[in-house]
Amino acid sequence: MFDRHVFAARRVALGLSVEALAEKMRVAPSTVRRWESGETCPSLRSLALSARYLRTPLVSLMTEAEATRTIS
Repeated sequence: MFDRHVFAARRVALGLSVEALAEKMRVAPSTVRRWESGETCPSLRSLALSARYLRTPLVSLMTEAEATRTIS
């Protein structure tokens, strides 16, 4: 499952604003805000793209339980 807290923390750590990340991903800033608030989750395609822009492995953006289940 998508870990919105890791997503937001990684974005902030890289100094990216919601608007800057949204522009890179070609989505509306409101979309990124909804992901970070937990209102919605990104599609797998968007999650993979965000991992690229956040310079982190895709698995790091998933909760530990989901990551373990996916790897096993």
